[in-house]
Amino acid sequence: MFHGPLLSVVIPAHNAAGTLVRALESVFIQDCESLEVIVVDDGSVDGTADVAKSFAGRDVVVHRLDRCGGAAIARNHGITASRGEFVAFLDADDEWIVTKLAKQVALLLANPAMSFVFCGSRLIAPDGRDCGDLYPGRSPSFGRQAWRVLLAYNFIATPSVVVRRGALEAAGAFDSSLKVGEDQDMWIRLAVAGDVGYVDEMLVRVHETPNSLSSGNFQDQLVYTLPMIRRHIESQQGELTAREIKSILGSRLGRLGRSALGRGLQRDGLALIVRAMLLGNHPVDNALLLLRAAMRPRWLKRRP
Repeated sequence: MFHGPLLSVVIPAHNAAGTLVRALESVFIQDCESLEVIVVDDGSVDGTADVAKSFAGRDVVVHRLDRCGGAAIARNHGITASRGEFVAFLDADDEWIVTKLAKQVALLLANPAMSFVFCGSRLIAPDGRDCGDLYPGRSPSFGRQAWRVLLAYNFIATPSVVVRRGALEAAGAFDSSLKVGEDQDMWIRLAVAGDVGYVDEMLVRVHETPNSLSSGNFQDQLVYTLPMIRRHIESQQGELTAREIKSILGSRLGRLGRSALGRGLQRDGLALIVRAMLLGNHPVDNALLLLRAAMRPRWLKRRP
């Protein structure tokens, strides 16, 4: 059993009665002795609060919000209510592997300049299949310059993060004006301010659910996430070269374009891919993608 400073686990939960037990049980199998758990019931209309209260004898405190305000507001409420030197985030439909917290807290204690630490995450399909790495093809970055890579693409799952309270307070609250990407925004702010630690193990199981925000439509990425990234680029432009800025924007636009094509949004996807190519993003691969997309309708028309 790992003996260390108090660690606060913040769990926002909206209509999560069916998954919250799994999430909480994964907290109480951790090799950490000093834990407090704060469940923020974000205006649920099911039995979420009752499920959380059934764990009251195990240092679970339940805070109920009158109406659903979203993950950022719920997390901010939980952070304010917490007391730990470190804060860990867990979503109500996800779960941790037994050694997660002990390994991450040990890393933070050994590295005072580290603002937060994350680990690998696996995606679990609704039918229980293990789909492997949550972020395939996105190499994680850590250390003092991780923020540069985070501008280009996200590789950090929210339930994988343990953050030092002082760094969290200095960074400020999660931005509740962001419908999506509020977690990416926070990781970038924390990474700019301090070192980023990484435990190279898959210690989180992220469960895919049909109605999860993470599976929301790509328009939200255009409206919320991309402008947020542009704001960070502007605030750090003195640290970034013109080539780096082009690479960051090209990476973001290319991923958005491929996402749009995967959702059948042909016109939007092709336009974004072209913009990414003009910024130098994988010109050969993207050219082949455009060619296949252009050829497919013609092939379909020739079918009997």
